[in-house]
Amino acid sequence: MKATKGASRGASHILIRGATLLLTIALSLTFAACRMSPARFVEEHPNVEPFNFQIALGPNQYQIAGYLAHTADPGRLPALLVLNGDEDTAEKCIEANAGVTGMGINVACVSIPGYGRSSGPGRFVGPQAVAAARRALDLLASRTDIDPNRVAVWGLGDGALAAGLLMDYDSRPRALILQSGAYDLLKQWPQTPLRTKLAIIHQVWPSKRVLAERSVIQHLPRKLDCSVLILHGERDRATPVSQAVLLAIALRERGVRVETRYYPKASHRLGNRVIEPELRAFLRENLLDADHASDS
Repeated sequence: MKATKGASRGASHILIRGATLLLTIALSLTFAACRMSPARFVEEHPNVEPFNFQIALGPNQYQIAGYLAHTADPGRLPALLVLNGDEDTAEKCIEANAGVTGMGINVACVSIPGYGRSSGPGRFVGPQAVAAARRALDLLASRTDIDPNRVAVWGLGDGALAAGLLMDYDSRPRALILQSGAYDLLKQWPQTPLRTKLAIIHQVWPSKRVLAERSVIQHLPRKLDCSVLILHGERDRATPVSQAVLLAIALRERGVRVETRYYPKASHRLGNRVIEPELRAFLRENLLDADHASDS
């Protein structure tokens, strides 16, 4: 009897070890597929080129990784700069926005410091994230295939915070899309879930000064001449929809043309299927409309 039980336990142990090994291999293969090399990614996407650059902030150097997807149309065309501050990679961003290039808009996907393949530390969307966004705009504006007067910026997650801070200091973007972001961290901090607080503390100590530096609403100019589309899920636990509402009010007070889309059943990650119709309509109106065409 004891021998039978021992044999059964031994067999079970072997099965468990075998299953664990197979799961490990499967996860490794999945991870490897998700982390496709940049060279292979460009090879498989003929309309895409690397969009990598460096920035310096004080003694720190940051390597910023990204891609630029071209449209099939000739001439100087509008561009959409996507600031990735979410879990997705720049590769996924390019693939998800193939429909935008089909509209005749070039798409640059850049991971802010600490995300994707960009070097960190992220320091919870510190000044280096804004510096990366401004440098990306410089590089786009210098290209002969992009109209610098028709550029929009789309920030996702922490990238929305970076895009909002960019709006505070840089007037070049004609339009901005801000998705699932936090815009007044001083007001949000007391309500922030513990898990989110711990993630922030891992990057930077959240003093009042640090939170104020990263609060978009705290730095908005008195007047702004741009259009803004705010996207937010009403079930977002990481960043409450009240943050989006506060920003919309502050922007309208400064003369900004604001559109809002609050999704009753959506959480922090909205997904492209949810936002695609609104995004396309907003880009068409602000970048492709004949009245907005550049004189160049």
